[in-house]
Amino acid sequence: MKPLRVLLVDDQRLFASSLKQVLEAHKAEIQRVVIAPDGEKAIELIDEVHPDIVLMDTHMPKVDGIEATRRIHAKHPELTILMLSAFGYEDYVRDAMAVGASGYLLKDITPEELVDSIRSAIGGTVVLSPQVLQGVSPIADRSRIRHESDGWFRELTHSERLILLLVSKGYSNTEISQRLNLGPQTVRNYVSGVYAKMGARDRFEAIRMAIEAGITSIVEEEPQG
Repeated sequence: MKPLRVLLVDDQRLFASSLKQVLEAHKAEIQRVVIAPDGEKAIELIDEVHPDIVLMDTHMPKVDGIEATRRIHAKHPELTILMLSAFGYEDYVRDAMAVGASGYLLKDITPEELVDSIRSAIGGTVVLSPQVLQGVSPIADRSRIRHESDGWFRELTHSERLILLLVSKGYSNTEISQRLNLGPQTVRNYVSGVYAKMGARDRFEAIRMAIEAGITSIVEEEPQG
C-alpha cells in the first residue's frame, strides 16, 4: 500500500499535534498529515489536500464531526472517513455510520492499532473499537453469538449474504447498486429483507451483528456461483 495522505480533524490542538507526529513517524504507511481544527475547515480542505482517509472527531465547534462526515461523504462517497472520538455512545456511533463513516474508534487506541485500523479501513473493512461493540451490546461468549446467528444466517440467500457483506464493509445502497448492477429499489428491498431476517433495527445494528458473529469472514469464504 502506498503511503497515505491523512486529514486529521480535531479541535484539541495538543492531541492533534501529538497524533500528527505519531502518524508521520510511520513513514512506510503515512505520507502526510494535515490538521483541520473543526468540521467546517475539514470540508474546505478536502479538495486541497486530497486525503486518502479522514480521521474525524465528533465534538467540535462550528460544524461537528457527524455533520462534516455527512457533507464530505455526500460529495466524496469513495473517501474513507474514520471517527476518532473520546465518546463511544450508541447514538453517536449510529449517527456516524448512518452518514457514511467507515468506522468508529476511541481515542485510547494505541498508535499501532490506529495505523492497523487505517490500513483495514482503506481496504474496505468496517472498523469499530471493541469497547464500542461492548458498549452497544455486551459480549459474553463469541461462540454463543456465532451459534445464535446460525438461524438467521441460514435463512439468508446467497444474494442476501453478499448484500450483508457489502453493508458490513460500509458500502451505501447506491454503491451496492452500482457494484452489483442492480436497481436502487432492488437493493433497498434486499437490505430491508436482510434486516428483517437478522432482526436488526438499522444499518449500524446489522454491521455490529455481522462483525460480532464473524459473518463477514463466512461470507467472503463462501464460493461464488
